[in-house]
Amino acid sequence: THSYIFQVQLPCPIGIDLGTTFSAVAIYRGEKSEMIPNAFGDKLTPSCVFYNPNISEILVGKIAEERGLTNPENFIFDIKRFIGRRYDDVYVQKLKNSEEYPFKIVEGNNGQTEIKLRCGKEIVKKSPEEICSEILKNMKESASEYLGTTVTEAVISVPAYFSNAQKKATKAAAKLAGLKVLKLITEPVAAAIHYAQDKLDTDSTLLVFDLGGGTLDVSIIKVNGHSFAVQSVEGDSFLGGRDFDEMLVNYFKPTIKEKLKNKSNIVNERLLRRIQRNCEKLKKLLSVARDHSFDLYYSEDDSIKLELSQTQFNQLIDNSVERSAEIIRKCLADAELTTGSITDVILVGGSTRIPRIREKLTSMFGSNKIRTNLNPDEAVALGASIQAGVFGNRYKELEKYQVKEATPLSLGLEVSGNLMKILIEKNSSLPKKSNPNRYRTMTNNQTSAVFPIYEGERKNCKYNNLLGEFTIDDLPLGQAGEISFEVVFHLDENGILEVSAQETSTCKHNKLTVTLGEFQLGVRKIERTIAHAKQHKKDDEMFESFTIYFCKVREICERIIYNLEKINSNTDRCIVESECTKFWKTIEALQYTEILRLKYAYSSFKMKVSPLTAGVIDVNFIA
Repeated sequence: THSYIFQVQLPCPIGIDLGTTFSAVAIYRGEKSEMIPNAFGDKLTPSCVFYNPNISEILVGKIAEERGLTNPENFIFDIKRFIGRRYDDVYVQKLKNSEEYPFKIVEGNNGQTEIKLRCGKEIVKKSPEEICSEILKNMKESASEYLGTTVTEAVISVPAYFSNAQKKATKAAAKLAGLKVLKLITEPVAAAIHYAQDKLDTDSTLLVFDLGGGTLDVSIIKVNGHSFAVQSVEGDSFLGGRDFDEMLVNYFKPTIKEKLKNKSNIVNERLLRRIQRNCEKLKKLLSVARDHSFDLYYSEDDSIKLELSQTQFNQLIDNSVERSAEIIRKCLADAELTTGSITDVILVGGSTRIPRIREKLTSMFGSNKIRTNLNPDEAVALGASIQAGVFGNRYKELEKYQVKEATPLSLGLEVSGNLMKILIEKNSSLPKKSNPNRYRTMTNNQTSAVFPIYEGERKNCKYNNLLGEFTIDDLPLGQAGEISFEVVFHLDENGILEVSAQETSTCKHNKLTVTLGEFQLGVRKIERTIAHAKQHKKDDEMFESFTIYFCKVREICERIIYNLEKINSNTDRCIVESECTKFWKTIEALQYTEILRLKYAYSSFKMKVSPLTAGVIDVNFIA
């Protein structure tokens, strides 16, 4: 008899960098990460999809780029810039109105963004999730072919500034591709894990400068032993390699139009696509050459010679380079750090190869801190594969990794008078649970309490973003301030916020689970929210002081009204009730800038009613 041992090849979780211009996939095995090549043997796959207008054929990557030259309206690229965004999003409208995108961007069901195209002789609409899923399918197929087993699980990277709506859409795309998402990891954290994997014995403060095709992300990550904690994040959704390409296109357009002014029929979407591709190549070549030129063919035999020097290119992008430096300064300020606090500057994304970018970073941090020993195109995929290996539970050496992300905006609730009480601060590491916060009823015999939940940095809720609200009903009757509640926020690793509130005497409680993606602000609005909070800091402090004082004196007024029957003299009782009514009308008419008038009104009111309520009703503040 013979016995046979069959070794079953278990599916391996993979790490995917779903990029704006290029995507990549990697695997952790044999105690190291390795890139997985595509069908052409390349480690990077262009993030583009071509829908054949004549037959039901969908192509991805390099072959899609080639076919896109002849049918640009069916060639979809930069789809990551649209995923998870509504059609009326300012960002989507800006891209829609740009000449850069020859495909048709339209409004779909429920106000979502969709792409209209011809596929297999039919007019169809495709969501960004569907288009992204084709890229992810390609990554999955490449990995399955390379590993000799069907891949079903992945860790996928997303920009640090992706809203939860964009994260949710990315997960939906993965599901359509037949992939279970083990975790969405932010691109800077993935790059930091890859960089620090052999340096975990030292404490470091890393600044990850991720300048990809579509966005700039800057993150500060504290590496302490085996723990990766995000300290702060900043970003710009209009600053990436594609934007540099567009600057070059706009630079050459006047020359091209002048040369072809009598040949307007030649200037079409196909020619524009050729210009874009040549400008993309030119940008890369100017990272190594002092100048370069190319021939732009507008017919089989005719061309225009276009040239540019590295100095001219630097002048074109200088404003953008300065914008990137300002984002770094904001990120450092939020983490309460200086350039001297940073031990390593990690460069991620192909655009970090641009010499002018590196010069700026060197001038800010010094050449000894700029780490150029990572491949900026591969770092994110390799880091994501390490995180995938952690979930695979096969590699003991990976059990040491602990990753803590951060929330980009503060979370809190409206306590009274539109005042925002922050329970989870901006840039808090996730998961995060707030301490129990106690609040009291504001009116006499209040039967219910409403808890509106906001995100934002302003003290006045009307300037913040409402995430949801819930109510506790059937409260026990009592005077203002007598019934109290405890409220707790818990934000998990995936951006799911659970808010619970309990009335302390009866233990009546309620809770609300908020998937932030259904409400959360986009990148530009987050940036504006933070900027506005800084601009209006003094105004917000004034609003907060006024509202807190107003609520305290209002509670005193309510308490007096509730206990009027305790005043024996009918005359005194009528006087006190009348003074309460007049006081209430006076303070209700005040603006938050009039805190001195509020304090004076309370002082006058107290002087009038104290002799009549002495020993019966307390007219002083309750702590």
